[in-house]
Amino acid sequence: MTITTALVQNITELFNNNNGLMNGGKMNNSNATFSQNKNKNFLVMLLVTLLFLLLKGLIVYLTFNFMAPKLIHSLVKPNDSIEHIEANFKQLSYTDSILFVILFNTLFSF
Repeated sequence: MTITTALVQNITELFNNNNGLMNGGKMNNSNATFSQNKNKNFLVMLLVTLLFLLLKGLIVYLTFNFMAPKLIHSLVKPNDSIEHIEANFKQLSYTDSILFVILFNTLFSF
């Protein structure tokens, strides 16, 4: 089955479906049901997007706070100990990591 055939079949099923959407111009409650489904889908997409944002923020928070001192230790003078670097290291807060994720999502559209 080609893509065109599948598309035509889906369109004919849509118009032949007896769900009250195409009822000779007669208005019924099908528009109300459609708008409720649209609002429900929007709410679900908003919650999923928010969940992904929070998970990405958690990943950035954990990765930065565990890996940055080790990376800094490998870049500084050999006489500085890892304990000295960790004592002077300012950790990233969870709010900062979420803002960091928003910045990169905005800049690079991921």
